[in-house]
Amino acid sequence: MKEAYSEFVHSINLSGSGRASSYVRALDLLQEMIKTVPLGFADCEDIWNPPPVKRLNDLYHFVCEEKKKGDASVWNLPDLPKSYLQSGYCSAALRDYQSFLVESQHERSLLSEFEEHDGSEDELVSKLRRELELPRFLIDDLLKLEGKEILRMVKARSNQRVFQKMIMKNYCGVCCITGIDVPEVNRASHIIPWSRRRETRMDPRNGLYLSATYDAAFDRNLLSLDDDYRIILSRDLKEHYSSQSVKTYFLDREGDKIQLPIAYLPKKEFLEEHRRSGNF
Repeated sequence: MKEAYSEFVHSINLSGSGRASSYVRALDLLQEMIKTVPLGFADCEDIWNPPPVKRLNDLYHFVCEEKKKGDASVWNLPDLPKSYLQSGYCSAALRDYQSFLVESQHERSLLSEFEEHDGSEDELVSKLRRELELPRFLIDDLLKLEGKEILRMVKARSNQRVFQKMIMKNYCGVCCITGIDVPEVNRASHIIPWSRRRETRMDPRNGLYLSATYDAAFDRNLLSLDDDYRIILSRDLKEHYSSQSVKTYFLDREGDKIQLPIAYLPKKEFLEEHRRSGNF
């Protein structure tokens, strides 16, 4: 769980901010505090194998009270740096960790629906539209500290991660144009953009798995697919760019058929809408 949380917190914070490593360190220190002086929280001492989120909420409120005590807190232990508790890193990290646990459960549930579904494609899409449900105490904190926009962002990012994983699985982790199988450079591209239509956001038929260059070209309507899943290029690209690199990476690929997914083919009406958005 520690590795998964570390990956999560790094993914949602700016590189170089230090927040991710500080949060992981804060939870490690909190674990040591509980092991040394349990104060009724012995069931939380293995923080990376956590009890229910509701129980962690009890711990969160207790940590907030200990923070207020400053040097008088019994968790100011001689072998541990006290700044993490007194500066609020322990409480902030614990609240963030609770959100991670709720989001992770939601994501696992949706991915299970995707992997185990044996009904129609439309039935699956209906099931995947389910939004993240946060406990009331997390909602209240987000609204109080960050506002409604952050709450919407938290709900959206969880489903966006699920979409990324579904499309990666559907295309076996391989860019459908280049065959590149490096996850760090591949993207789950929406055919109809996330912001344009709510009902297509989680539809696996609305996704292509593309390496970064082709993802950018597809997103900007410089490249699309015809109804036979062959690459077509925008007139803007063909008429205004003539360098050797454009010829190699784009012009020479026109007419090539993409590597098709193992299931959930790109929906042709989605591709038609994408083509209408560009100069094809």
